[in-house]
Amino acid sequence: MSEFLLRLAGMSGLKWPFYFETNRTRGTPQGSAQLSETTRQKFTEDNSLDYEIFREARQMIEKHANESGRIFSNALDLVRVIQAEINQLDNPYVHSSTVFGFDEALVANVVRRFDLAPIDEYLQFAQSFVDAVHDGVVSGWAVNLSRPEQSVPLEVRVGPKVIASGWSGEHRPDVANAGYPSSHAGFSIPLPAGISDGFQVTIANSPESLHNAGIWRQGWHCA
Repeated sequence: MSEFLLRLAGMSGLKWPFYFETNRTRGTPQGSAQLSETTRQKFTEDNSLDYEIFREARQMIEKHANESGRIFSNALDLVRVIQAEINQLDNPYVHSSTVFGFDEALVANVVRRFDLAPIDEYLQFAQSFVDAVHDGVVSGWAVNLSRPEQSVPLEVRVGPKVIASGWSGEHRPDVANAGYPSSHAGFSIPLPAGISDGFQVTIANSPESLHNAGIWRQGWHCA
């Protein structure tokens, strides 16, 4: 669940990738028994589509985690630590009011005890993409979800060396139409002449590449 919520936050702008169970059954089950193999198999068959969707979702998350590297794993480690603290709250599952429902401050107080910088760093990284490299220019888009009105600083690197830099800020209505909170998220960074080695695009001062930005060469594009 934590992996899914963190990925969802990266795609949708959800600020806190945590959950709490407001309808957990009190007490312990009575007279529980092991399911027969026939019953288990019938359940699996009846819910085969759900299992297939779950497997595909897991594969997508694993692929994204591999692409995102350290920045995703650091955020996920923190999410799991905070979620474990939320799960230990003293009975946060009972509605404190039939009118206003669950007191969310219980969870908020736990979350605010932590430095959320790794999560914020991932959320900023998640909203970025390289579209194309053509005619000596690398282009794409990047959005800082925490402050979408601000441009995002970017660097082009060959290995550890920064060979070009730029900022987001170009008009990209397609990004806003996709649900992101900025229509001025595009970037176009001119590349120096004579680049023979592959290069990567990163957020400035970050070791991680943008999505779809593993080693590029001039003339490559994202179909």
